[in-house]
Amino acid sequence: MPETSIIIRSFNEAEYIGDVLEAVEQQEYRDFEIILVDSGSTDGTLEISEEYVDETEFIAPQNFTFGYSCNVGCEAASGEFVSFLSAHAIPTDDQWLGTMIENLYEGDVVMTYSNQVGAEETKFSERRLFNELFPEERKRQTGPDYWANNASSAIKKELWEEHQFDEYLTGHEDIEWAKHFIDWGYTVVYEPDACVYHIHDETWEQVFNRFEREAIADVEIGIKSPSDRWREYLSTPTDILGDTIAALREGSINIKTFSNIVKFRYNQHMGTASGLQSERDLEADRFEYFYSGANEKVVIDADGSSSLERSPLPELRPNEVLVHTDYVGVAPDSIHFDCVDGENSSVVPRGNYVGTVADIGANANTVAVGDVVVGGTTFECGLCSACSNEDDRPCMDPVELGVDTEVGAYSRFITVPSDYVCRLPDDTDPREGVLVRTLSRIACEIDRATALISDKDSCLVIGDSLRAQIVAQVLEREGRDVHRLAGGGGIAGDTDERDPSAYGLIIDTIGEASTVEQYIQQTGPGKFVLLLGSGYGGLTLVDDALEDTTVMKPSGPVFDKFDRGLDLLSDIDVQAILDGTYALEEYETAWQAAEEGQQLPAIEIK
Repeated sequence: MPETSIIIRSFNEAEYIGDVLEAVEQQEYRDFEIILVDSGSTDGTLEISEEYVDETEFIAPQNFTFGYSCNVGCEAASGEFVSFLSAHAIPTDDQWLGTMIENLYEGDVVMTYSNQVGAEETKFSERRLFNELFPEERKRQTGPDYWANNASSAIKKELWEEHQFDEYLTGHEDIEWAKHFIDWGYTVVYEPDACVYHIHDETWEQVFNRFEREAIADVEIGIKSPSDRWREYLSTPTDILGDTIAALREGSINIKTFSNIVKFRYNQHMGTASGLQSERDLEADRFEYFYSGANEKVVIDADGSSSLERSPLPELRPNEVLVHTDYVGVAPDSIHFDCVDGENSSVVPRGNYVGTVADIGANANTVAVGDVVVGGTTFECGLCSACSNEDDRPCMDPVELGVDTEVGAYSRFITVPSDYVCRLPDDTDPREGVLVRTLSRIACEIDRATALISDKDSCLVIGDSLRAQIVAQVLEREGRDVHRLAGGGGIAGDTDERDPSAYGLIIDTIGEASTVEQYIQQTGPGKFVLLLGSGYGGLTLVDDALEDTTVMKPSGPVFDKFDRGLDLLSDIDVQAILDGTYALEEYETAWQAAEEGQQLPAIEIK
């Protein structure tokens, strides 16, 4: 086991990460491992780092915060000490790591951070800022000197286990961590003899944003206040003048240098002032149920048995929202018995749900606390090549709620990626909202099928289930001539015509292979069959049966098409679809009602 784990956070750092890793490889101190925490690099970063790193941890780009990526790296680290190094901070010599680690042998030292200097491409004013923040003298810091910097630092892992990095902060997670332990009597050491070239290759907008988000964090940490913005306003002309005089003395002043001085100092101080005035109050928005045992969920075990269990609230990642589930729609095919296997010893059932946003992660900005939302149950992983390249291919490894996650729809609280929830209109009954996702999925499949037939073609819906009702209503809403054929029974409509060849489109909702094969044999040339049932086990279609017949199966997960269902909700007969309402504790009764009836029961969770 190595004494030190070096954590390098990366996102598209191909330009510098090779130099960074090569400099680490040249360190005289050798008792270390390298862990890369990558948040979706596509520029060759991973290929360059492959020969150097011992382990790579992946996080989805939308889940990145500085604190979260540090915690992911620390969780993977096996060393007694953990060193953080920016993927664009290059150690200046072979003593960088060993010099910092020496400080951690002292019992009262919780953290050490190194000197930082600019590189050739560093802006003149930022080089002077480095000199101000990272002086030549070594310091043993106690309160109120809380400054620290994770671009190049080292900590004791045992203390990280006591207090992890704040994942909600927009920056300065290092200062918050240092402050926590300094206030408990520990010491932070600034070590000038360890040094890195810290390269900020930023646009002026990025400079503004960096100082703004750090100032937002400073207010949240409690080391600055909104009134400090006046100091920023006054410092702008002072620093511009000071930099200009320094450039004149060095003989490096010219129009470009002076322009860069003005732009850097303006964006530094105006960005900081903007952040200090931010009204973001994360602590006021924390949800009251952040304690162990606040959640309840229905769990189906490998033997098919189910139970209602208490559990801690799910971990809230930066791009996620914590949703209190208000209603779950109970469909006969919504129970995950088929998903319990060797990989999943237990699951939480799926279901269409509506809930109220109780808390939001640091990067979640599509909804607000208190919004009533309908949410998805299948999400893109954010890590596969299809997701990373943002092309038209479907996600190669989608995440299914309740199967790939600890909680599912049958939970009092769930966490969902913020991109996969949609705010319900204020005039929408939340209980009716459980139909939105089903309506969206069915409507998308019907749109795909009806695009292939004439407007005059009639449609035959096979089955008498809840899904058959919804399919028929969606088709009727689109102005289609619709007839229904119950499984083994007659047509529910204005005609007794039962010959499948009379219809341009046949939609099966039963899921029985023998029934489908029978109708396909009878459709005749140029017909279309859409399979919307569950199962179809044993379905084998011989070539003769498929001749001139187009058989369509569901196209795959519908990740974010809630608008389609919302549009339909006001135009269909909701009362003909929805049934009774049950408490979470009555989930088995609700399941039985769904199996026996032709309507959709709902579970209300209070």
